[in-house]
Amino acid sequence: MRKTILVTGATGNIGSYVIPQLLEAGARIRALVRNVSKASSLAEAGITLFEGDFSNPEKVKRAVADVDAILAITPAGPEAVIQGNVLLNAAKNSGSTYYVRLSAIGAAPDAPTENGRLHFQSDETLIKSGLPYTILRPHYFMQNIFGSLNTIKTDGNMYWGMGDGKLGMIDVRDIADCCASLLLGSGHEGKIYTPTGPDTISFHDIADTISKGIGKPVTYVPISIEAVGEAIRNAGWGEWGANVMMDYSRAYAEGWGEFTNDDVEIITGKKSRSFQQFYDEVFADTLKS
Repeated sequence: MRKTILVTGATGNIGSYVIPQLLEAGARIRALVRNVSKASSLAEAGITLFEGDFSNPEKVKRAVADVDAILAITPAGPEAVIQGNVLLNAAKNSGSTYYVRLSAIGAAPDAPTENGRLHFQSDETLIKSGLPYTILRPHYFMQNIFGSLNTIKTDGNMYWGMGDGKLGMIDVRDIADCCASLLLGSGHEGKIYTPTGPDTISFHDIADTISKGIGKPVTYVPISIEAVGEAIRNAGWGEWGANVMMDYSRAYAEGWGEFTNDDVEIITGKKSRSFQQFYDEVFADTLKS
């Protein structure tokens, strides 16, 4: 049967990798977007666009109607639970829609960040909803390293607040592969996965990989937790975002993210990509531009 799948967050990092796989498999794709005019490339690819956001339940309801599956990627923020409930309630009212939800690493009532605690609330609401579901709580994204692109080019340094912590960080492409496999297949209903990369690596290791790749020194310079907050505020993410990133940085520096698993292979049948693969296939080209 040809599936109809709604993707929220369709223009983001994960959505942009998932959608081509769904189209190639012959699925009918809908996308909930804030501004249709800014998503013209999706329309050109044959995707049906629904303009709206999670503040408008009626528009969300129209987007959800009669779909077979939903990829729920909702924005982080203090209103995350409320926004997530708008989408979930629309899905419940539409029938037995399969719901794939992108949550956060370590989502729990005692998670070290408010983001993790809010995601746990949304996860629990989904579990109790009666809908068939799968929840993904992916590790730290390798693509976050793009945040150091300018300083690598200008002064050969990377500035992060992770201390000497090691992380089982994951390539976003692997998260997208997991989402596509779940949406197009079956057998993972009622499961919660925490996809990781194949190795735990520190930001010192990342700097070494980049150094070897470009043939000149790149140094990881650990910064204080307070400096992390200042950088996030200066980037325009506000006080909530600053507090969340400070808490994540503190947790990672203390070893909270030092683990890996085989969840990517369990879901997709393929091993997760290493940071070296990410560097060679994604990051290296951006350094040349």
